[in-house]
Amino acid sequence: MRPLGIGMIGAGAISNAHLPAVASSDKTRLICVADINEDLAAQKADQYGASRHVTDYSDLLAIEEVEAVIIGIPAGLHAQVAVDACEAGKHVMVEKPMARTLQECDAMIAAADRAGKVLQVAMVRRFDADWGKMRELALAGKVGRPCVWRRLAQGSPPQPPYGAWYSDCRYSDGPLAESGAHDFDFVRYTFGDVKAVTASTRHVGHIGDVQDMNIVIVDFDSGDQMLCMWCWSLPPGCSAGVAGLDVMGPDGVILAPSRLEDGASACVVNGPGGAQETVPFDSPRDGAYWFPGQLDNFVESIRGQQTPRATGLDGRKAQEIVLAAFESSKTGRRIDLPLS
Repeated sequence: MRPLGIGMIGAGAISNAHLPAVASSDKTRLICVADINEDLAAQKADQYGASRHVTDYSDLLAIEEVEAVIIGIPAGLHAQVAVDACEAGKHVMVEKPMARTLQECDAMIAAADRAGKVLQVAMVRRFDADWGKMRELALAGKVGRPCVWRRLAQGSPPQPPYGAWYSDCRYSDGPLAESGAHDFDFVRYTFGDVKAVTASTRHVGHIGDVQDMNIVIVDFDSGDQMLCMWCWSLPPGCSAGVAGLDVMGPDGVILAPSRLEDGASACVVNGPGGAQETVPFDSPRDGAYWFPGQLDNFVESIRGQQTPRATGLDGRKAQEIVLAAFESSKTGRRIDLPLS
C-alpha cells in the first residue's frame, strides 16, 4: 500500500517529535512543511525529506498529494486550521490542547464529520507503556477501588527551543491546558467520565501572565478521583523536590514504574506490613516510541483498520476539565460537568 502523504503545519518544537515519526514510517511520506518562519519551514522540510515548504498553510492544503495534516501550532489557532483542512479534504491530527474553547472543539468535530475525515487529537500519553501499566493495574483492582490518581509536576515555563507564547495568556492557557491536558485525558481514559472539578489556579511566577500554579481535584462518575498539580511558577533551572505519579487505593499504592536494563518494572505496595509486588513489563519509555505509535494509529484509522485512540470528543472532554478548573477557581465552587 502506498505511503500516506503528510503535511506538517507548524515547524516549532513539537514538530521535532512528529516529523521523525513521519520520516521513519514506511506508511507515510512527508510532502510539505508550513510555517510563518520560512527559514524554519525550509530547514525542517530539507531535514525530513519534504519536497516543498510554504509560509501559508492554505498553500499546503491546496497540494493534492497532501492527504492528511499534523497541526502543531498554538492552541488558539487550531480550530480554524483544522476546519480549513477538513474542508480541503484532509484528515487531521491536532496537537493538544485541542482548542481553547468548547465552541472551537465543536466546530472542529463538526467539520470532520461533514467531510467524513479522521480527526485525532495528539494525546500521546495513551501510547505510553508506563502509564498504560499503571492504568492496567488500577483497573485490575490491585489497590482496590475507588482510587486516587496523583500527578505532581512542578517546574519553570517552557524554555528554548519552545516558544515564549506558552506563558502569554493571549495565546495559551498555561500548564493546565498545555501539559495537564495529557493527564486529564489519560485519567478520564482510565476511569471514565468526570462528575465534578474543584480547583485553585493563579499566577505566582516571574514569567508571563498565565495561571502558572494549579491544583485540581477531579471527581469521576466511577467514584475514583484525581489530584493534579501543574506548576510553571519556578525560576528557570529550578526543580521541586517532590514530583511524579502514583495511584492510591484502600488496599495500597501503585508506584510509578522504574527503569530496568531490558524494560521496566512497576511496584504495588499493599496488604498488612506493606508487602511489595514487582510487576516487570516491556517499555521503551520515550517519545521516539510514543509518537510512531500514535502516527501508526492515525494512519490505520484513515485506512479503516483502527479507530483513533484519542478522538475529537476525547480532546473536547479534556479541555472541558481545564475550563471547569478555571471556573472553579474563579467562583470558589465545585463545578459539575458537563459544563452548561
